[in-house]
Amino acid sequence: MENAVIRVGISSCLLGQKVRYDGGHKLDTLITETFGKYCEWVPVCPEMEIGLGAPRKTLHLVGSAKRPRLLGTESGTDYTDTMTHWARKKLEELARLNLHGYILKQGSPSCGMERVRVYREGETARRTGMGIYAGLLLGRFGLLPVEEERRLHDMSIRQNFVERAFAYRRWQEFVKAKPQTGDLVSFHTRHKLTLLSHSDAHYRRLGRLVAGAGKRKMNSVLDEYGCLFMEALRVRATARKIEL
Repeated sequence: MENAVIRVGISSCLLGQKVRYDGGHKLDTLITETFGKYCEWVPVCPEMEIGLGAPRKTLHLVGSAKRPRLLGTESGTDYTDTMTHWARKKLEELARLNLHGYILKQGSPSCGMERVRVYREGETARRTGMGIYAGLLLGRFGLLPVEEERRLHDMSIRQNFVERAFAYRRWQEFVKAKPQTGDLVSFHTRHKLTLLSHSDAHYRRLGRLVAGAGKRKMNSVLDEYGCLFMEALRVRATARKIEL
C-alpha cells in the first residue's frame, strides 16, 4: 500500500460520534482500526448539520423509490428541501477537499447507498430506496469510490475499495499536473497490469483512447479516460492479490 494517506468522507456515527437519533453512535472498529492509519477522515452527519440535533425524532423515506420525500416519522414534517439545499452546498465544500473515497451508513434515510426502506401508505415498506444525501453525493462525484460500512466487512470488497481510493488519488494528482499526450501514455503503461487484472476489455478500450489522444482535445480525453479507468477498477480483480 502507498505511504501517503487518503482523504475519506464518512458518516460521523461510524467514527463513534454520538449523532444518532437516539443520542448514540455506530462505531465500526473494523473500519477505524483497519483504515485509520491510512486515512484522513472527513466526518459528515446530514441530520445534525441541518440542525436536528441528537437525540431527535426519527426520519424515513416516503413515496416513490426514485423521488422519495424525507419525512419525520411521527410529525410528518417534510425535510426534503432542507436536506437537498444543505447537501448541495456541503458537496461543493467537499469538492474543494479532493476526497479520495467515501463510506456511508447503511440503511440511513439520508446516507444509505442502497436498499433503504421506502414507505407508501397502505403498503409494507420496501427496501428499494437511496438516502437523499447519498443520491446527491453519487450524482456530484461520479468517479469517487463509495461504499457502505457493512459491505466493507467483506474482505474482497474492502480491498477493492482501498485500491480504488488510492488509484483515484493518483488520477487526481495526474490531472492536476495538466498532462499532455505523452504523460497519458506513461500513466496508462504504468497501470497496465493493474487494469488487466480487473478487466481486459476496459484495458483495450483505454488503449484505443490513448492511441488516438493526439487527435482530440486533451480535456475531453482525460474526462473519458478517468471514467473508464475508475469503471475498470470496480470490476473485481481475479489474477492477483491485493493486500490491505
